[in-house]
Amino acid sequence: MSSRKDPRFPLFVSLYEKEVLIAGAGNIAVRRAGILLPFGCRIRMCSPENEQDLKEPLRGWILEGKIRYESGRFEAGMLTGEEFLVFAATDDKSVNEEIVHRCREKGILVNNASDASMCDFFFPSIVQEDEIVIGITGDGSDHRRVKQIRKRIQDMLKGERRPK
Repeated sequence: MSSRKDPRFPLFVSLYEKEVLIAGAGNIAVRRAGILLPFGCRIRMCSPENEQDLKEPLRGWILEGKIRYESGRFEAGMLTGEEFLVFAATDDKSVNEEIVHRCREKGILVNNASDASMCDFFFPSIVQEDEIVIGITGDGSDHRRVKQIRKRIQDMLKGERRPK
């Protein structure tokens, strides 16, 4: 297990057609899914909530077939070994820790939204403008600063004029 102060190497990897499991259906989980969707991965989400009780935009993504949803609390059997990435984003710290433990047993990269010190990778703040994708992250201690820097970069790119 790594320390939250370990330096992180920025790696841009294709997620196209790769299996991604997101455990949870709250705000963080939905934000993660929304950011991942344009990158072409196959997203599967699990959460104890019934599908009809989920909020938008998640319900719409499920109805459109963009996300596969499984109603139920995370269980070890939900890890098929096909997952490229897993996001532990439930509102239960012990469940997130269990997910990390199970993923590490199977050699699956995992991100624990409730504990940066238990993350194999950080989920970056993304700026995407035309063909440019920029990922920004810190050591997990100052999310506000990362958000401010993302906004400044977005504003800079929007103000840039592309040659014709």
